[in-house]
Amino acid sequence: MSSGVFQKTESGKAEIARRQAGLSPATRTVLIMVNGSDSVNALTARGLPQLQGHLDVLLALGLIEPVVARAAPVATPSPPVVTQPPVEPTATAAPLTARAPASVPAQAATAGPGLDTLRRQAMAYLGNHFGPDTPLVAQALLAARTATEFNAALDGIESKLAIYLGRKQAARELQALRPAT
Repeated sequence: MSSGVFQKTESGKAEIARRQAGLSPATRTVLIMVNGSDSVNALTARGLPQLQGHLDVLLALGLIEPVVARAAPVATPSPPVVTQPPVEPTATAAPLTARAPASVPAQAATAGPGLDTLRRQAMAYLGNHFGPDTPLVAQALLAARTATEFNAALDGIESKLAIYLGRKQAARELQALRPAT
């Protein structure tokens, strides 16, 4: 992802104006610096510490998105002129069948938009407790693709929160972020 280019989403543009996501100052700075033309390498050259972690948070919150490179239009050649009559298929030739579409992996099918919403809420909530270290603490949460993986990541985060809030309070605060399995 070091050569990738990111742009702000509509939510990202709104976040700059409203400051509602509770971003850390460093993450907000990265959001402001993302412009749709500078690569991650260019942003790194500006001396931003932990840039990848901040980009992960912004992606998880839906405030930035990768820029899709548009290919230059290619002129399509005209079809060749057929001078011979078409060959009639023989009775023994097998009929052509369309290939079956590749099935979607089970993990991707279970990720769904509900998990993305919970991930955004969790990152915003955890930012209040862990500040600029949120991307480090929530790495497993950002990588979770199923509800089971998401809950396991929250269990790990809960043990870290329990140090400051106590075991019961940490469990209560994270309960609203848990998807049903």
